[in-house]
Amino acid sequence: AAATRVLEPKRRMLASRVSQAVRPAPFTSARPSVVPCRVVCQAAATESAPKVKPSPLNQAAPSTYAIIEVGGTQMFVEPGKWYTCNRLKADVGAQIKFGRVLALKHDGKLTVGTPYLDKVNVEAEVLEELRGPKVIVYKMKPKKHYRRKRGHRQELTKFKVSTISA
Repeated sequence: AAATRVLEPKRRMLASRVSQAVRPAPFTSARPSVVPCRVVCQAAATESAPKVKPSPLNQAAPSTYAIIEVGGTQMFVEPGKWYTCNRLKADVGAQIKFGRVLALKHDGKLTVGTPYLDKVNVEAEVLEELRGPKVIVYKMKPKKHYRRKRGHRQELTKFKVSTISA
């Protein structure tokens, strides 16, 4: 009796050099299987619930606000809230007045200046001096071996608006 032997064709070597044992099976799903989770306590259930923030477009404008020019930018400010701007020449804890008020809304009446409003002051207290996030400044000239990498952090002042007086 002659024994018959089935010969498998030779497999070609793959260019990626990844062994066949590491490759996934051809008909398996690439997604990991989803394991159902079980809530152990009520606190864990409330932490996992998505927190939805209200859109600022759905909220009404505050009754009193001003648009001021500070640190080279225009800011929409309300009394009782804190803001950050470019570094101001004031000490921490100092009371400051912003005289460049572009617009004011008070008691439902909007007043717009040309360009500033006279006799309107926004008073604030300097809370702290801080630095902004780091920005990478990268300069290069191709084919000239010129590469410069430098970081920058903008110096900022944090202030809290105390009153808006008209």
